[in-house]
Amino acid sequence: MTTVLLHAGQTAPRMERPQPKVEVVRGGRHGLNRARHLAASMVNVLAVALLLGLVVSVVYSQAKITELNGEINDAKTQLTAAQSEYDYLATQMSNITSRTSLQQVAEGQLGLVQVDPSQITYVQLEDESVIAKTTSSAELLLSDVRTAALDLLGSLNP
Repeated sequence: MTTVLLHAGQTAPRMERPQPKVEVVRGGRHGLNRARHLAASMVNVLAVALLLGLVVSVVYSQAKITELNGEINDAKTQLTAAQSEYDYLATQMSNITSRTSLQQVAEGQLGLVQVDPSQITYVQLEDESVIAKTTSSAELLLSDVRTAALDLLGSLNP
């Protein structure tokens, strides 16, 4: 601290402090900082929204994959059952249509007998040959009665 002696009639010297320079500018850095801060906030919000969207899409995809896998498993189960039924039916069909099976049904259930080779007559026609069989009305009537009787027997024995 400095001491100053004053004589009568003297005024004390003024101690001037240096004044800071203040400049008034419209907008200035304050407005620019606000815009930068707002832009940074918007980028952060967009990044969070994008990340949230990706997470939601991955979860949805996994749920859809699980659902489709369940449908595929159901379809495989149905396919396996259908293949098993097809194999069973194919085996049954081959058993039914086998020559011995048909012969047993024909002889056992239908009462048919094997043809005797002496009962077979082969006829060879020439280009202009015609075989005409005349039938009387009595033969036609007997043929119709025979056909009706066989139809009736066939409908009674399924």
